[in-house]
Amino acid sequence: MEHSPGSTRAYRTMLIGREGVVVAVLRNGSVALLKLDGEWYDLPDGVQRWAVAWDDLAIHEPAGESEVSVQTYAAGFSKEGRILTQHAVAPGTKVAICSSPVKPLPFCGWSLTFSPNAPQACATCLMLLNALDRDGSKVTMPAP
Repeated sequence: MEHSPGSTRAYRTMLIGREGVVVAVLRNGSVALLKLDGEWYDLPDGVQRWAVAWDDLAIHEPAGESEVSVQTYAAGFSKEGRILTQHAVAPGTKVAICSSPVKPLPFCGWSLTFSPNAPQACATCLMLLNALDRDGSKVTMPAP
């Protein structure tokens, strides 16, 4: 763990040998956000996601493409008065699929996933997503 950020290197003895899935690419592609397998109470300080340099990872399966459903949109938010609405946003954009201007909440290069079950989910976005699902539309994204 020579190339990873200092906060990750501090836990190197507890992280080496653990398995996980890359969920995001950070720092212009030089660092991977790794979600470790296992329950939070078995992980170092209960943290599931760690920033790890690619050079410090042992990748056993080559990256490929997989098909995922349209529900893998990022969450974007709009606010009208005191009402906060969650919208479905294509990754890398600032306009919801319902055409509303939104503000995604990126965290270290990673954004929240749109949750269709959230009470504040946009009804128009849900309707459009349901229509896309009925049509059998798929979004091709890189495998994690």
